[in-house]
Amino acid sequence: MIDESQTMPGIKRIVSEDLKLHELSCFQRILLTTDGTVTEILEQYLLEKIRPLKIDEKIESDMRCIHAPHRKLLPDGSSGPVLERRVLLQGVTTLRYWIQADSTIFLNQLSDQFLNDLLRSEEPIGRLWEKYRVETFKEVVHICREPATEWASYFTISPQEFLIARSYLVYSGGCLVMMISERFPESFFQK
Repeated sequence: MIDESQTMPGIKRIVSEDLKLHELSCFQRILLTTDGTVTEILEQYLLEKIRPLKIDEKIESDMRCIHAPHRKLLPDGSSGPVLERRVLLQGVTTLRYWIQADSTIFLNQLSDQFLNDLLRSEEPIGRLWEKYRVETFKEVVHICREPATEWASYFTISPQEFLIARSYLVYSGGCLVMMISERFPESFFQK
């Protein structure tokens, strides 16, 4: 048996008990722990351009109204208007959906130009960070397995199959600016 704390140093404390890190492929572990731009990592791995497909996007005036899947992971005192956004990362060539992401974005913490592009363009968030040279610190706060349920049809898998998911907080200038949850089928990226 592999000691999981040696497989992913510093990560074991945030992993749910039903996920066995040593059973994941190297690339699956990279996707769960990266502090880089997932879109670019996917493009290099898959050798195809990736685009976000917006499923849902709405602005809520208060944090109490948000429906983020892991809202309990947000620090106390988080407030102000937020943008809730759900996207699928899709391969431009294969048209296959690779990753689903939910974002909770604190609107008061970002520039007007960034927000304008976020709302009106089809650019992934990571590319907007690069475009506007937003310095970020990402803190992974939760890694787990969860049933595919509503996402199964997008990924062309059974609802009983599992997704591997992570949630992370994004800080800029010492302020919390986003919480992002990303998930992909356990059967993907196993090479």
